[in-house]
Amino acid sequence: MKPLYLPMLAQTAEPFDHADYEFEVKWDGVRALAAVDSHGWRLWGRAGTDYTARYPELAMLRSLPAGTVVDGEVVVLRKGRADFPALLRRHQRRRQLPAAWVNQDLVVSYVLFDLLVERGRSLLQEPLRQRRVRLRDLLTGVTAPLVYSDGVVGEGREFFAQVVAQGHEGVVAKHLASRYLPGKRAPSWRKIKPTGMLPCVLIGYTTGRHGVHSVLLATLRQGVLGYVGQLSRGFSAEARATLAERVAALHRVEPVLPCPQRASWIEPVVYCRVRFQSWTCHGCLRHPVFGGWLENSEQFHA
Repeated sequence: MKPLYLPMLAQTAEPFDHADYEFEVKWDGVRALAAVDSHGWRLWGRAGTDYTARYPELAMLRSLPAGTVVDGEVVVLRKGRADFPALLRRHQRRRQLPAAWVNQDLVVSYVLFDLLVERGRSLLQEPLRQRRVRLRDLLTGVTAPLVYSDGVVGEGREFFAQVVAQGHEGVVAKHLASRYLPGKRAPSWRKIKPTGMLPCVLIGYTTGRHGVHSVLLATLRQGVLGYVGQLSRGFSAEARATLAERVAALHRVEPVLPCPQRASWIEPVVYCRVRFQSWTCHGCLRHPVFGGWLENSEQFHA
């Protein structure tokens, strides 16, 4: 069935303060819209894919009035934080499961942050502040797994620092007067994520049809070299050519350190900077991007 709407999207931004913006946690899960009518409920994602059968515990949506459409994020919560690897294990299980069969460690919550239609009346042209008030009122008395995504107005920088320290993915800032623009990426909504820069050494690589596809990374953590993930993004054509040239003569039979991936292994003498968003629960870099070459080991150890 064709989705009623596609979700509104945010542009990337840096932390800021502004009295006309509300700042919410950026929940690390699967974005989904849901509709409730007289026949039941359904859930779909950013590309319109139907997710209803994957999450039977969200049948609580039937407690909302017919003619309701909401926007939110499907998450697995651990002590108030979203556990994306756990959610991914649930999301990849596509066949329908009875709610009673769902592993209790992988039960999802649906964190709601916008109300698009209320009792059949479109709210798309209403300002965000009014949609949020109506959503909060709608959820009064409604229990888990439906959760209201609260926020703060104005103090974006302080809020960003707090939620990052708590282990969240970041913050979404939304202009209080913004209308809902289905399927559009608008400056009135801004996503703000932490970023870091880390010196790494290459310990291996994988290949594809066009040569080197990705590299395996290690870095020093408390003075010990450890594996921190796989990198494939951010290489220019020139950087990729340099990469192929550098690894060609560095082959070794075994990896220089224990590594869970399969790859062609190399001597650990090629260094680079890597931009990343945060750390995963397994100690790897989340969303790593190539940030440039380091010329020597001194820069790596600096």
